Amino acid sequence: MQLKQRLAFLKTLVVGQDAGSSLRSRAVHSGAWIGVGFGIQKVLQLGSNLILTRLLFPEAFGLMALATVFLVGLAMFSDIGLKPAVIRDPRGDDPEFLNTAWTIQVVRGFLLCVIGAAIAYPVSLIYQQPILFPLLAVLSTTAAISGFASIGLATAERRLDFRKITMVQLAGQLVSIILLVTLAYFWRSVWALAVANVISSAGTVLIGYAALPRHQHRFQLEPYATKSLVHFGKWIFLSTVVTFLGGEGLRAIQAGFLTPAEFGVLAIAYTIAAIPIDLSMKLTAAIGLPAFSEAHRNHADSLSGVLHQFRKRVLTFSFILVAMVAFTSDKIVELLYDERYHAAGAFVVAITLSNAAALIGLGYNNALLALGKSRTYSMVMACSTILRIIGIIAGFKSFGILGMIAGVGAANVITLTMVWPTMHRLQIIDIKLDLFMIFIVIVFSAISIILL
Repeated sequence: MQLKQRLAFLKTLVVGQDAGSSLRSRAVHSGAWIGVGFGIQKVLQLGSNLILTRLLFPEAFGLMALATVFLVGLAMFSDIGLKPAVIRDPRGDDPEFLNTAWTIQVVRGFLLCVIGAAIAYPVSLIYQQPILFPLLAVLSTTAAISGFASIGLATAERRLDFRKITMVQLAGQLVSIILLVTLAYFWRSVWALAVANVISSAGTVLIGYAALPRHQHRFQLEPYATKSLVHFGKWIFLSTVVTFLGGEGLRAIQAGFLTPAEFGVLAIAYTIAAIPIDLSMKLTAAIGLPAFSEAHRNHADSLSGVLHQFRKRVLTFSFILVAMVAFTSDKIVELLYDERYHAAGAFVVAITLSNAAALIGLGYNNALLALGKSRTYSMVMACSTILRIIGIIAGFKSFGILGMIAGVGAANVITLTMVWPTMHRLQIIDIKLDLFMIFIVIVFSAISIILL
């Protein structure tokens, strides 16, 4: 009987009851939508950046990037994993469960808004930039607005239905870009970026309600759903705190070492260098977690095989993008941006290779969440954060800006080696693929040094 069940499940993975119902076909279809949407988003983002760099000074980008770091930090510090919970929980389609998740999301948004406004003045004093006080206060309202976003975003991801999600994201980005460019043309200040962000947040929420599957949203705190969400989310909360410290938090540390203009140039470099890792992480979070969760629910023994196939395909695609960005970005920056931003070229190369080291462990963390190992996940993220902070400070002290970027890359590799024993114990490790990708990063780094 066990053999028959296994064969039936494998058949579902490959064929399914129909082309649209199998896990594989839905994953491929979703991946196509994510890839197309991501490509269009990055083209739009690059185009708007090129326009804005000619309308605004590097200091404006630096101030906005710094303000964004703290807003992202607030969002991550209060994240209790509502979306992953909806995706993996057996009650993820239950209206009461969804309404409870949405209610918590709304309350969280208002709390973030209040906290963001409260820390605005102290942050402006720490960085000795008075404009950060009103800037952060205004931008904090985006948290309250986004808290009302449709819970349909999470349920669509649960079903691997990314067509409508992609359309909502693209429509929201178009609204944002039009506002950004228009306001920057007339105001020529950082306030153009701030006001455009607030208005576009509201536009994206409205578009989501209009385009996503209908759900009768109402305020509700169903006891069992609340307990389930809080139990799963307590470790997600800890992991997102350390994820912020090891990600956006590093940029807050960098801002303390650099002038606003230098930080603005670095922000441009991060925007370009983020292309490979953003797409890879988006694919892994959007497709990997639902696919791994479904595989584990239907037949636990299949998770290792599904994970290996997913990682092999996504890593191959990701490292093609890494090579393209790392080997061409220096010339592209000189061609597209004026001389005020030319220093970003070398930074893009270094950040891309540092991110490539982080990509090697792609999929492992999502597999931990699919297995319900949120505590283990948070511990992994905590170790990664500590190592990255050490790397960034030691690197800057030794070699300046490029040194801090290289320090993060070294921390990423060390983190991967520390994760291996856990993955081996859970029988989902893929050591041969990991070692091969480390070798590729070394080769790419050598080539980049020669080209520079």
